[in-house]
Amino acid sequence: MTVDQLTKFLIEIKNNKTLFSEVSKVATANEIAEIAKQFGFEFTGEELKSFANKKLNGIKIMKQDISPSYSFGENGN
Repeated sequence: MTVDQLTKFLIEIKNNKTLFSEVSKVATANEIAEIAKQFGFEFTGEELKSFANKKLNGIKIMKQDISPSYSFGENGN
């Protein structure tokens, strides 16, 4: 992947409501990469994750923690 591909993809997300909607429905970088591929962009989920918390063209790529968390209290219940 090139930074160029990712930059173009991010610009497209800003301008293409359909693409934005599709990306907003998924949870993983690999799923985003698959959607991007359908729109003509080539990068992997791992490559996308390597840009987490960085800005490209004024867009910040944020990594989300989607791991489940449970609050069981002090006694485990």
